[in-house]
Amino acid sequence: MKLSIFLAGIRVSNWLTFYNSISNATALPKEEYELVIVSPYDLPPELQNVDNIQLIKDQGCPTRCYQLGLLHSQGEYVVWAADDGTFSSTLAIDKAFEILPPNNGIVSFKYHEGSDSKDNQIQSTDQHWRLGSYKFLKRMRHVPNHYFLIMIGLMRREYLMELGGWDCQFEQPGMACVDSSVRWQNCGADVVLGERCLDLAHVYAGVDAWGIDHMPIENAHHQNDGPLFKSKYKHPSGGKIDVHNWKNAPAIWGRRDFS
Repeated sequence: MKLSIFLAGIRVSNWLTFYNSISNATALPKEEYELVIVSPYDLPPELQNVDNIQLIKDQGCPTRCYQLGLLHSQGEYVVWAADDGTFSSTLAIDKAFEILPPNNGIVSFKYHEGSDSKDNQIQSTDQHWRLGSYKFLKRMRHVPNHYFLIMIGLMRREYLMELGGWDCQFEQPGMACVDSSVRWQNCGADVVLGERCLDLAHVYAGVDAWGIDHMPIENAHHQNDGPLFKSKYKHPSGGKIDVHNWKNAPAIWGRRDFS
């Protein structure tokens, strides 16, 4: 199998739309890719008998779910994504294969979040995807401003395993991906910027477009992930980690009610 796409899933009602949109990003036949969803919830009826979907049941934090998605994936290459969006109609994954540097290469995809045209214009620029374009990161001495932000990417699974994936001390993928962006590039990852790959929903007033409460993510950021990142990068930091660090994260994420 060439490609695994994995995500931490809570928006069950969007999974069918997400799955159907994969063909917007790649022309690979379905035998050559899989979707791995890590979630406490069951597949909707429409997806229960689809051969190239894996469901991994877990109630841990979203970052732990990312890590489990990596460990259960079977593709030679991996893409990680979010289930509050759909793939854009650009064949962005296929184009990313064409520019992916060998061995230690990563393609960092652009994405669009929200419906504001001004945001769309800003997010389309290359500079937006440098860590130095974010004020709180620019002020941090040990976060190189020229590094790429890698929120959604394509790389060889073997290389991601070698780097250790994501640090599950960070509860939500936002800060976990900022941390991994620094760590991976500290380790010599050769990162190139890909095309816009995903369109994500706009989150407003703590609730997203599917009525899912976004406050657990916001609370994780303010109460754990943000302070943890600032503490970690007060000093030179970031390298390879143990890919099995997910075992140190709680099996049940206490910020969300899974009942």
